[in-house]
Amino acid sequence: MTHGELIRKLRKERGLTQQQLVAGISSRTTLSSLENNRTDITTSILFAYLERLNVSIQEYLFYFNDSTTTEKELATQYFYDNVVKQRDLAIKERILDYQAKYKDSKDFYYCCLSIELKLFLNKKHDRQLFDVAEDTGIIKHYLERVTQWGHFEMSIFANCLYIFSSDYIRATFTILLKRTKILSKIDTYQNDLSIFLNNCIVLALERHHYQNARFYIHELNEIAGKTPRKAYDRLMCQYYLELIKQLTQQSAQVDQIIQQFQALGFDDHANMLRQLQRRLTAGIQPSIA
Repeated sequence: MTHGELIRKLRKERGLTQQQLVAGISSRTTLSSLENNRTDITTSILFAYLERLNVSIQEYLFYFNDSTTTEKELATQYFYDNVVKQRDLAIKERILDYQAKYKDSKDFYYCCLSIELKLFLNKKHDRQLFDVAEDTGIIKHYLERVTQWGHFEMSIFANCLYIFSSDYIRATFTILLKRTKILSKIDTYQNDLSIFLNNCIVLALERHHYQNARFYIHELNEIAGKTPRKAYDRLMCQYYLELIKQLTQQSAQVDQIIQQFQALGFDDHANMLRQLQRRLTAGIQPSIA
């Protein structure tokens, strides 16, 4: 289905004439030419049409792709949902696939995915299976060059956090808020920021930088009140604070917080939190009351 065919379908379904749709936006001829596949239109006109049709851009793209998941969405879904379950050989094959896609398309998205998988394998084995010095430079250069961050840039930074120093992350966090401020009214922004802060906290705990961890926990607690994830993020803040107590050999209630997640039906998440607790506290002697 072409853009013109989809706009015509959406317009007719909503009972609008061409004149009603274009009023104050464009000429009727412009819309007619689009619907008959004779010409394209600017994105500003398209977005104005969608606003009048009460169709979001995300919904429009979903319809345009015939209600199917795009190749990039499938790649992202694989990365987040399946990468940790795959054997090294499958991940290495996926790296080569993304590198080939980047070579053919010059789409930086695939370059980033290949780099993130290399970093994942290096971290998984705690050694340099891949030389990522050049890759690290590519990521840093891209993030420093882009002055208006969106979902893509936040995801790159969140997924590649451990290639940066703690001081760099802390300093860049303030810059990140400025670079993404324009997106703060978008629903997905707070979710992206929440994921980023959770990653920052875990990394700070891994590095035993508890002051930084407390800073990010405070920020997460602040934004939690503005999102549908409020209960989840606030409970995660409690988990992290109790975990810090345990890591610093104080009396802590980490297990009780995990049990709350389990009581809410988040069994897989509860197991993940237990694994993180065991990994971070390995070798720490329990405090004597």
